[in-house]
Amino acid sequence: MINSIDLAKLRNSEFLQFGTVFSNFVASNDPVALNIEPQHLAFKLKLDETTGLFKLERSSPLTEELVLSDERRDKAINGITGVIESYCNHFVPATAQDAKLLLTNLNLYGIGIARLNTQAESKTIDAIVKDWETKPALSAAIEKLGLTEWASELKTANQLFDQKYYERTVEYGASNPDTLKTKREETMIAYYELRKFIDANFVLHPSEAYQKLINGLNALIEQYNTILNTRPVETEPEPEKVAD
Repeated sequence: MINSIDLAKLRNSEFLQFGTVFSNFVASNDPVALNIEPQHLAFKLKLDETTGLFKLERSSPLTEELVLSDERRDKAINGITGVIESYCNHFVPATAQDAKLLLTNLNLYGIGIARLNTQAESKTIDAIVKDWETKPALSAAIEKLGLTEWASELKTANQLFDQKYYERTVEYGASNPDTLKTKREETMIAYYELRKFIDANFVLHPSEAYQKLINGLNALIEQYNTILNTRPVETEPEPEKVAD
């Protein structure tokens, strides 16, 4: 039987790479002879449609701006985190204490913030900035450590990213009646239908040909499950960083 994989958790580029290799492997094993050609063609059609939308989205001039603004906020969150961690070892106890207070606050939101998917990162940074602006002890620590400009840069970079993300979404939605998310969902339905037919035929007509196909597909699935299992936990299921 074909192993399971949570396709919804794959980032867009990973999803398309997985689907392409999966489809090509099925094609190389004679889907006509295996009695799965209609299901394979239906899956390939949806995969091609999704790939076309993904390429169109990536071709937008706003995409490059989005990538740059994402990199800017990544540098900001990584930079200020590094400074705070350094101050935790400061020779002045009061300074170290202020740094530890800020680091404790940061740790509430987990590690690897810059590696979260785009929307999870946006919400996380918003929450951190709000804490620093509204909680007196944190605001005082930011000022005492001279991190006001760092905090301002983090807020500005995150707001710029959100604005560019919105602009690209509007642009993309205006030019395309089909959204990438919708096409992904349609492709997933076609994938599961193809998988169901492969498994059913293997049960009804067991043979070395089906076993070879399933073994190859499971090897592919194992590779992508490893990617998912080793990825930092994300607070949002939408699977993509802009720079993929």
